[in-house]
Amino acid sequence: MSTLDRWLADGDAPEADWGGYVTRLANQGGLGDGGPRLLLDLPALAQPHACRTAACTPGLREAGQRSCCADLDVAPSADERAALAAAADELAAFYAPRDPRWAAGPPATLDDGVLTRPGRRCVFALRGAEGLSCGLHTLEDASGRPRGALKPLACRLFPLAVVDMGSARLLTAVHKRTARALGSQPARRFPCLKADAGLPSVAETERALIAELFGERAARRIVAAVVAWGAL
Repeated sequence: MSTLDRWLADGDAPEADWGGYVTRLANQGGLGDGGPRLLLDLPALAQPHACRTAACTPGLREAGQRSCCADLDVAPSADERAALAAAADELAAFYAPRDPRWAAGPPATLDDGVLTRPGRRCVFALRGAEGLSCGLHTLEDASGRPRGALKPLACRLFPLAVVDMGSARLLTAVHKRTARALGSQPARRFPCLKADAGLPSVAETERALIAELFGERAARRIVAAVVAWGAL
């Protein structure tokens, strides 16, 4: 079973009635074919996307702006919780000199299964002069771990989302039409989703993760479909 299969089976994927949404997408020409059992939300995947950490960091951002690292609830899967627990001592040693919230000892990392946000940001988010960064991501790279060994898939996916519809899966993203169903803040509140001309699409910026989850061949197909739709 793949990482994505286990994650979906654990129940951490978005839960909503997506049937009507997919039907409307199809009727409007916005439903793409990503390969066997994979549907594409072309309008959501074609949004311009660029990470702008200073613009979304509490204390640095404009009023009303939000951040994936500060404002979204993330519930790690059972496998992800186990990986974090196994690395507890290493995490404490890594964060203590880098994050004042950890200096007096490890803070609570979970509250009713959801990652805590002491000081208005994820317990694993590091704050620097240029904004927020994921310490789990940094530790994975520094320790030679594969990407995702510590960082939850929900965090890695943002702004992407994968919806299990039973007979098929829908690859979508936080968008003005999907935010409510995804339990997210409105897309316009995330600086990374500002509609700036000339920026690559969500599918293009997240291509490496798409390839990891669905395979290189599927990634080529998905990106090509999104780029072609955006050029219409």
